Amino acid sequence: MNEAALLAACRRLAATLGLGAVQPQVIGRHSNLVVHLAPSAWVLRVATGTAGPRAQGGHAERELRLLRHLAERRAPALPPAPRSLAGPHRVDGWLMTLWPLLDLAHEAPDPQAAGRALAHCHAELRTLAHRGGDDERPWAPLDEALDLLNHPLVRQRAAAPDLALVGARLRALAARLRAHPAPQQWLHGDAHRANVRQGAAGALWLDWEDACLGPLEWDLAGLVAASRVLGQEGDWPEAALAGWRSVGRPVDEALLADCIEARTAFVCAWIWWLGPDDPLRAPRLAGRLRWLRAKNWGLS
Repeated sequence: MNEAALLAACRRLAATLGLGAVQPQVIGRHSNLVVHLAPSAWVLRVATGTAGPRAQGGHAERELRLLRHLAERRAPALPPAPRSLAGPHRVDGWLMTLWPLLDLAHEAPDPQAAGRALAHCHAELRTLAHRGGDDERPWAPLDEALDLLNHPLVRQRAAAPDLALVGARLRALAARLRAHPAPQQWLHGDAHRANVRQGAAGALWLDWEDACLGPLEWDLAGLVAASRVLGQEGDWPEAALAGWRSVGRPVDEALLADCIEARTAFVCAWIWWLGPDDPLRAPRLAGRLRWLRAKNWGLS
């Protein structure tokens, strides 16, 4: 990635949107790049790591639609820029969306409050219609992960036995989950600790790029999967789940367990795509694969 060229594209977009002369500053490096258009009060999120599998931009359009819906209902989620500014925008091949720069604490908020805030968002999303297009398929994350496993880059990076294990579990779980009668609705799709922050009015859920249709247990798996699989994050995930339970409906524990395993396999596929040699990703990938092997020893 040519970061200088990307930042130049951010400056041109800012000028086109009437935001004036800006000095783009990278403030976040994750699967996407987060760029503050200093000194303005706006931030661009630029698809980088996710750009290949999500090149069509449907995820960005869906994210903005969900967050406009939540903003209208004052739900605890980061709102996008006004409709004419938010995008999605394409500049020199980069897909970008515009967001307000908010004063958010770096640390995750109180876990019980975070869980209740997620439940609030879920309640408001029940009223958002499903348009039924190909890019709004129920259980889309499972399809996306299976597509990644077939990509030449992933097949080059993943050891054959690991690839076979993850593929077998995803296919088996996809069949079982799609047959489950649980009600489906719009979800955050990536509801883990790093995607919730403390705002001025309380917990605020960010980064809805993975928004998808599924049962609520998929988002609850996002809360606790890393903790239960890797033993990370201390008591926060389970406390957040307890906060959700305090205001949400009863949880189907068997469905939650299947969603935790499916999410674990989904994350393995994405790590292979993003780069398994990254010093932060490598041990997490290894831990997830160990857990899957132990759980499914007959397939390893």
